[in-house]
Amino acid sequence: MIKKKSESEVTLTRLSFSSDHLPDKKFEFRLSLDSNESDEDIKDLKNSWLDSRFKIYKNLIIIGLAWMFQFTAYGSMANLQSSLNIDGGLGTASLSTIYVSLILSCLFAPPLMINHIGLKWTIVISQICYLLFIAANMYPKWYILIPAGIILGVGAAPLWTAKCTYLTELSVFYSRLTGASKEAVMSKFFGIFFAMFQTTQIWGNVISSTILKTDHNETHNNSDYTKYCGAFDCPGTDKLAAIVKPLMSTVYTLCGIYIALTLIGILLIIIFLNGYSRKYIENSAKTNKSKFSLVVSTIKHLKNRSQILVIPITLWLGFSQGFITADFAKSFVNCLKGVNYVGYTLICYGVADTLGSYLFGYISKFIGRIACFTLSSILNYAMILLMIFWTPNENEIYVLFIIPVFWGLADSGWQTQIHSLYGILFHDTKEEAFSNFRLWESLGFAVAYAYSSVLCCNVKLYLLLVYLSLGLVCYYCVEIFNRIDKTKKSECSGDSSDKKEEYDTKEEHLSQ
Repeated sequence: MIKKKSESEVTLTRLSFSSDHLPDKKFEFRLSLDSNESDEDIKDLKNSWLDSRFKIYKNLIIIGLAWMFQFTAYGSMANLQSSLNIDGGLGTASLSTIYVSLILSCLFAPPLMINHIGLKWTIVISQICYLLFIAANMYPKWYILIPAGIILGVGAAPLWTAKCTYLTELSVFYSRLTGASKEAVMSKFFGIFFAMFQTTQIWGNVISSTILKTDHNETHNNSDYTKYCGAFDCPGTDKLAAIVKPLMSTVYTLCGIYIALTLIGILLIIIFLNGYSRKYIENSAKTNKSKFSLVVSTIKHLKNRSQILVIPITLWLGFSQGFITADFAKSFVNCLKGVNYVGYTLICYGVADTLGSYLFGYISKFIGRIACFTLSSILNYAMILLMIFWTPNENEIYVLFIIPVFWGLADSGWQTQIHSLYGILFHDTKEEAFSNFRLWESLGFAVAYAYSSVLCCNVKLYLLLVYLSLGLVCYYCVEIFNRIDKTKKSECSGDSSDKKEEYDTKEEHLSQ
């Protein structure tokens, strides 16, 4: 309870939770109230986080819906950059700018913004950065779109770091309320989130294909399938049909729809998301952290052994998503059937990603995280080998739909489990860890897009095999070291208990 003191004094209440799943067997939050903070703030804080399963689930759903609306708009707009803004390569240049600025933003922006304005308003401000980029496409000039891309990149890192931190803390609070395993709750919550988020591939492609469809049918003629399509596609041998740039009136309609969707996402966060300030709740291990240490903490986090080992698998996320949306769409789908088929295949990818997020979020509590990682890798290995050895054939068009379906299932496993892994391994350094996550995943995207127009498709497929294998081996090492560390802690705890018991026995004998 909070005791009454003078107005100038600081009142302190300590809320402690015990859990067998925590390293130190104790998780402590401090709740402080000064003369300018009302009892209503404290009441709202408790109700938002500590004693309501309904509110925890409500906040989870609001986050998922906001991301669904926003990235339905942005994801589709990003996929269309090479078609909408083809003059001088402006579209692809803006995407490159986004990922470069995002990588730099990961180093300083997330901890600074979260520390100063909290998780909720970090999300809102970052969403506005996305809104500006979408609006800039209504007047696509170099001096408009490139600065908008830089702004988006700066806002993207805090957005995703705040989201991951928010979901991780939701999971921790829920595990306290229910007594459920923290690992199981995180897998479930991230599974629900990504199931909603991955539907953006569906809605975005449906909207763009509907708005951009033309009243004329151009035939796609490329009889040299075995020479120029699939794994045989190389720079300088491109035989794809010319891209028809849509009318600006159509672009205005598309941008207007995407702006409206982004605004809905922003309003959902502002109106319905329960926020809290880090001046109210703080992990006791992170109190009195200096502003300078917050800036450099993301870089310092790279000294962590587990962080270093999860870098390859985090890079893999960027490589794999960059390949399916750029290289597979161009070298396989566009080359064989034309650009109009790209949307259809990516819808299949989005549906599989969505259903897979539910699936992996559910089965992870039965088969464990290691099995989920292994299953995802098997799916990716199978699809990579299929693309390497398959000879493109117009009579086997179904292959163009099989590949994105299984790639989407694999991606759902990676997304849900890697986010859960970060939340478990780096619970006390969530902002720094998830900032590193965005940094390395973005680097994977940037590298994949950088060599997309330079290397042959078969070379890129072999590189994917290398990236996946390295990431998987390093991940297994993380699990091994994590189990060793837990065993050592358990033994130390056992030794301490034995010594205490021995000391109590001696005391008892002396008293007698």
